Amino acid sequence: MKSLHPLDNNLTEFSKEEFSFNFERYWQTILDNKWRIALFTFMVLLASYFIVSSLTPQYKATATILIEKKESQVVPVDELYGLNSESDEYLATEFEVLKSRPLAEKVVRKLDLASEVTLVGEEVGSTPSMDGIKDKLLGMIGFGKSEEEITRVAEVEREIARRELLKDYTERLSIFPLRKTQLVEVSFEAPTPMLARDIANAHAEAYIESDLEARLERTKTAASWLAGQVQGLRADLNQAKVELAAYLQAENIIDINDDVTEIVSQELQELQGQLVGASSRLAEAQITRDQVRNSGSNRESLPVVQQDQLAQKLKLDVVLARQKRAELGKTFGPQHPKMLAADSDLNSASSALRAQINKIIETVELKHNAALAEVSSLEQRIDDSRARFYDRNQQSDRYFELKSEVESAQRLFDLFFERTKETTETIDLQSAHARILSQAEDPLLPSKPKKAMLFLLAGLGSLLLAVLYYILRELFNTGIRDGEDVHQRIGLPLLGSLPIIKKNFIRPVVLNSMEEAERSKEGAIFKEAVNTVRTGMMLDRVDQPHKIVMVTSTIAGEGKSTIAGHLAYSYSNVGRTLLIDCDLRTRGVSNMFGMNKSDMGLRELLSAEALLEQCVIGVDNNLDVLCANFTPLNPLKLISSPRFQSHIQEAAKKYSYVILDAPPVLPVSDPLVLSGYADAVIYAIRARSTPYQHISRCLQSLQRVDAPMVGVVLNQLEMGGTYYSYYSYGNA
Repeated sequence: MKSLHPLDNNLTEFSKEEFSFNFERYWQTILDNKWRIALFTFMVLLASYFIVSSLTPQYKATATILIEKKESQVVPVDELYGLNSESDEYLATEFEVLKSRPLAEKVVRKLDLASEVTLVGEEVGSTPSMDGIKDKLLGMIGFGKSEEEITRVAEVEREIARRELLKDYTERLSIFPLRKTQLVEVSFEAPTPMLARDIANAHAEAYIESDLEARLERTKTAASWLAGQVQGLRADLNQAKVELAAYLQAENIIDINDDVTEIVSQELQELQGQLVGASSRLAEAQITRDQVRNSGSNRESLPVVQQDQLAQKLKLDVVLARQKRAELGKTFGPQHPKMLAADSDLNSASSALRAQINKIIETVELKHNAALAEVSSLEQRIDDSRARFYDRNQQSDRYFELKSEVESAQRLFDLFFERTKETTETIDLQSAHARILSQAEDPLLPSKPKKAMLFLLAGLGSLLLAVLYYILRELFNTGIRDGEDVHQRIGLPLLGSLPIIKKNFIRPVVLNSMEEAERSKEGAIFKEAVNTVRTGMMLDRVDQPHKIVMVTSTIAGEGKSTIAGHLAYSYSNVGRTLLIDCDLRTRGVSNMFGMNKSDMGLRELLSAEALLEQCVIGVDNNLDVLCANFTPLNPLKLISSPRFQSHIQEAAKKYSYVILDAPPVLPVSDPLVLSGYADAVIYAIRARSTPYQHISRCLQSLQRVDAPMVGVVLNQLEMGGTYYSYYSYGNA
């Protein structure tokens, strides 16, 4: 198969560096989009400024509490409740108590925060809701809710407001324990410094008061509870002793460890040892039996036969009888009396040997059966012994259970009896376990929002986000990015790169030489880029220039018709040129030049209603267009016809250059046929848009039909960097 280019293997394989991180490429991408990045960052900073400025400043006041682990408490009643003040969990528990909802409710009631406008925005329940006003109005005319329903709704609303207030309170409160100390900072954020100070101090005082109240109540409750528990524990202790004595008598247990469990355990160990030996003998018998059963007719070579002395002696007799018969056979005939006697001796020896072997085999079977029976018997005895062992263990467990109950009941009774006396005597001796080390003061500066920090973070975040967006867009773009991509991934020459131009620059108006002077700098750059493509085509074959040039692409929308039109205009500057609209389905060139189906074109030429000169439409001095003024049912069949090919050859004789605007390769097969009529094929690719996989598939299709590929035109490339500086310099 004919190759398109020495680097045509790049058509089927991705470049190894396709997804490598090219710092130069991505840095150029950032530079190309620097104004977009700057605009995005500015907009975010502007929005952040208004948002941050609208935030209400919050002031934080902090009070410090010292929580003592070792309390000066005469009777540690807290131990009855599992509160060990020496453990780390104790401090962690107190920290959670400081955050608890009941403590917050106490401060809210004490300071009447429900009416604090600066904290809740408006006094809870002070402003009637729209629903309440509506119900009152309807009630006046007899259609409203009943008084009971109104009262219930009001209570629900007050409860919701109360919970919202507590939720806001807990969100503003922060408890921060100082590491490796017993100090805790209680901080509160509020819209005013004085309110933050008052609430922080009130919360610390409420914590100490709540703890004292809870301890006093806990001590009184404990004293009353202990007195009642002592009576119950005494009854439990007596009942446990009675149950233990009754069980010992019923089971006849004297010393359960030395009498029953040890004997049964020794018996079980002995039986298990015997089972191991019996299992070993059974395995040996099993192996010997399997050897006998698998020996077939060759039983004399069995190990058990080889080990039997009588069998070996009989085997020797058979060998001697055979030797004697063989020696006599050399002298006497088979019917000689000595020969007959020798045969008789041999038969007798063989019979005796077979009988002995059969006896050995029977012995093997008997040993196997005996070993099997022994193993089964031992297993049964072990099961019985194990069952007895479990029974004795259960008795032992029950004994120790009852004994432990007696001991536990005794210890618990002694403890409660002693604590009852101590608690009753010292019920009023309670001391606080915490104290306020430092009161909260009025904060001088707001704690948040940190406007400068938020503004800086917004700027940095938006900048990084914008940069990351363009880098990821560049990284995951599977299209052809620039001329370097064309060289590395496609392997075809880059004829030229066309910049992105507004639509009014690529419409037919730019093809009118009389209006060239009115075009902008971008239009001039676009024109010079097209001229570069034409120059590259002409220099490709200086002696025999390409006369029939086909322009195609991968898919629609890549600008192939625009390239074909402008290239035809560029060729018309050096020779008479004909532009043929071969895209019969979309009529791209015809629409671009504003031609209608009523104009003369391919329909009249192919139907022989008019000559080529009559069907073309002149758009400039040296440029004619043959438009597609109809849509056939089967465009591929029409393009493949000899008549269509002959008209193209006729046009090549009458014009210096013929430009064919072909359909895209991926959706239809028309370009594969048209490439056989052309001297050169230009492949248009939209930069950063068309997936490389589609381009590779289409170029392979053109390669299979030996299309005369000349190179690639990269269309709609973003202007930037130094690539277009030359054009800018030339048109300055």
